[in-house]
Amino acid sequence: MEYIYLIITILSLVGAILAWIAKLKWSSEFRNAKEAQIESINEQLNLVKEQREQLKEFKSDQIMSLYKSTKEGLEELNNQIIEEKEELANKVKRLETRIEELKEENKNSIKIPDLSELYIISQELDNSINHFSENINIHFTSINKSLENVKIPPFLWDENKIGIYKDNLNNE
Repeated sequence: MEYIYLIITILSLVGAILAWIAKLKWSSEFRNAKEAQIESINEQLNLVKEQREQLKEFKSDQIMSLYKSTKEGLEELNNQIIEEKEELANKVKRLETRIEELKEENKNSIKIPDLSELYIISQELDNSINHFSENINIHFTSINKSLENVKIPPFLWDENKIGIYKDNLNNE
């Protein structure tokens, strides 16, 4: 009977030792997890500090003035494109009218029509279209360059983070 008590005591002691080893292992894992969590929070704090420094340099009135100047530039570009498009459409109509006139002149004629004027008309159309395309590209390039020169913190362009400015922009 004494052996049974002795075995029970030894087994209890072994169980306690195993529980103590498990506790040490779990506490080291817990400590590592806490350290990783603290490191992550410190990184987030550093990111917020950087963003705060960037925002100190970039005020809301600067954002509004940038928005207004960009909006005005795009409206001006749009108006220029519309004007050039209308000029091009009018020129095409004039040239089409001239082509119809040439067709009428040569309708009852047996002679071979003079294609040099048609060639000149097609060259004028090509030149006008090329000029229109070049002007659009020049305008877009100038707007892109002006926007590249402005240093805007990248996180301000995130849709979720510019909500405080969105209301002001929508009220314009």
